[in-house]
Amino acid sequence: MKHLFSLALTALLGAGVWAQTSLTTAVDFTVTDLDGNAHTLSEYLDDGKYVCIDFFAYWCGPCAAHAPFFTEVYHMYGCNGGDVIFLSMEYEGTTQQTHDFEVANAGENPAPAISGMDGGGLQVHNDYSISAFPTFILIDPEWNIVEQDIWPMDVSILDGVLQSYGLQQMECSTSSVGTDLVLSEVTAHPVPASNVLNVEAAVGTQLTLVDLVGREVSTTLATGTLTTFDVSQLTEGTYLLRAIADGQMWSTKVLVRH
Repeated sequence: MKHLFSLALTALLGAGVWAQTSLTTAVDFTVTDLDGNAHTLSEYLDDGKYVCIDFFAYWCGPCAAHAPFFTEVYHMYGCNGGDVIFLSMEYEGTTQQTHDFEVANAGENPAPAISGMDGGGLQVHNDYSISAFPTFILIDPEWNIVEQDIWPMDVSILDGVLQSYGLQQMECSTSSVGTDLVLSEVTAHPVPASNVLNVEAAVGTQLTLVDLVGREVSTTLATGTLTTFDVSQLTEGTYLLRAIADGQMWSTKVLVRH
């Protein structure tokens, strides 16, 4: 069942209405994604693009479950290199919280994600009167919100909606896939880890283990090529290993079992 979040009791009482934006005409915005890239709605629409937006919150379970579907369709339609632009618009999280959500849930090379607190996502949520998470909308080049809430949503449903507007699938350009030549060399083993987690990273890399709700459980600075984390006292489950060097950020999943 779709998870509802309401900013007011009256909205909660009216949650039976599934169209989660009452707008039929889009409101312009400029936001900044996690990689520092600006996205302006009017520029995309003026270029004849459709824009598909995933409104989500970093703490929302159903949002996490649907994030990989959005990523898969983003890949199917050219990774923003075709006629439809995909944006993931977070509600109230910081850059770090949004980044960690994406790493944990969205899969490899997800659509551009915008944090609510730092990237401008909160203002867009407010402008579009979003009261349920996740909410998926589609805007056409004439500024019409032609789909106010694509729900239920999975890969086949979203694909079908896009095809109904004449949008064509295309290969995802390799140039759309970001790479980090320094941080991609960070490795962690063994996985799963039981007593210790060994991390190979360049000297000076900040290494942090966080749980899936964003709480830091251990952090250190790599002073040699091999850094060891004691995970013997951690609760079994999945964690994120976060590496930061030269202002760049990288994360991977780590499984802890005893």
